[in-house]
Parts: sequence; structure tokens; C-alpha cells
Amino acid sequence: MLVDERSGVLHGVRFGDGEREVRELLGQATDDHDGYFPAGADYTGPPAIPSPKTDRGSRIPPSELHYDDTAYLVSPTVGVYSMATLEEGARTRAGIAIGDDLELVRERYDRVACGEAVAPEPLFGGEPPTYPWCRALVGDTRVFFGEDPIESITLTRYGP
Repeated sequence: MLVDERSGVLHGVRFGDGEREVRELLGQATDDHDGYFPAGADYTGPPAIPSPKTDRGSRIPPSELHYDDTAYLVSPTVGVYSMATLEEGARTRAGIAIGDDLELVRERYDRVACGEAVAPEPLFGGEPPTYPWCRALVGDTRVFFGEDPIESITLTRYGP
């Protein structure tokens, strides 16, 4: 399954598509839990994904649409602005796939930053768990790879 980081497309859903278009293309969401990643998945996405601002400067919470191993954040102002996959076999145009070593991101992309993020659910008594990540900039798309080996690929873009 191709994750098109250049065009911003995942399972036919494009940046800017509205909630109606996503549902017409993919059907009814497979779960409706709170949280960006599909139910039961550990979050290994970007540490923060801000909602786009409205014309008046406020932020409206997005719709979270989950489809098996993929998820989409849809803003009422700009449509889809973030999409993520945990799907085995998912691969970017640059050839980075779920299950690959995170180091490949540095080899295949030019504009890369890497670090450690705190996992959303810290353990009691001790250091909170973390996961490694790398983010590549491809045009105006941020391509985020979480965990090592890679467990998730997330694309984000702001604006139309």
C-alpha cells in the first residue's frame, strides 16, 4: 500500500478532502474511540498535531476518523490535514515501510529531524516511556515515522 508523501494521499484520501468525501470513499469508520490512532494501537505519531485555525483565529477540534489500521484528522475549515497508517506493507514513495529501521529515514530523505517523544500513557512510578521518531519534510508535507523499527507513518499538512 502506497503512502504518497509527495501528493498527500493515503487510501485515496487526499489532503483537503472533507469528512463527507472521506466517508464516501472509505465508508463507515471502523471505530469511534477518542484518540488519533485506531483503537488498541499504541500512539507513535507526532508529539503534537495542532488543529488549523479558523478565519477568526480560534481552533475547532477535528473529527477523528479510524479505518482499521489508518486514521484521518479532518478540520471543518481545511478538511483532512493529517493521516496516519499502521498497516503492514505500507510504504512511502521513498521506499520507507512499516517494519523498516528508523535509520533509513535519514538515508532516503534530505530534510530530516529525529528525537524521542514521551508516550501518551506514562507508567506509574518511574520514568515515562518514550519512543524514537524521525520527521522528514517533503514540500509542505511533514512525514513522521514513529518507533524503531517503524510502527507508524503519519503525514501532516496545514492549510488548503
